[in-house]
Amino acid sequence: MKAQYRYDHMLGDKEKNLISILLAKGKNLDYISNRFGLSKTFIKNNLCHKNRIYSICLGSKKTAYYDNEMLYGALEISYNFEDLNAKEIEAYNNYKEKNVAYYDI
Repeated sequence: MKAQYRYDHMLGDKEKNLISILLAKGKNLDYISNRFGLSKTFIKNNLCHKNRIYSICLGSKKTAYYDNEMLYGALEISYNFEDLNAKEIEAYNNYKEKNVAYYDI
């Protein structure tokens, strides 16, 4: 069975994420290849990316913006800093620290 087919159709999201985590932690290719049944060349060519982008979830707003569906076309959304959750505040502060030059004007 081809490694690409096995990766796309037989492995679930948890296994795919686990492969990424194991690669990031520095596990060797033999271990990953034996555990998931993928070839070493497939792992090297398709999954070993040093500059790989990982998605994160910051959560979302729990309350609806409008009770009436007809008002959805006229969104005038405004947020307060107090409405943000802890992860959103941390992301905001990290962004602000990285871009200090733009805020010091």
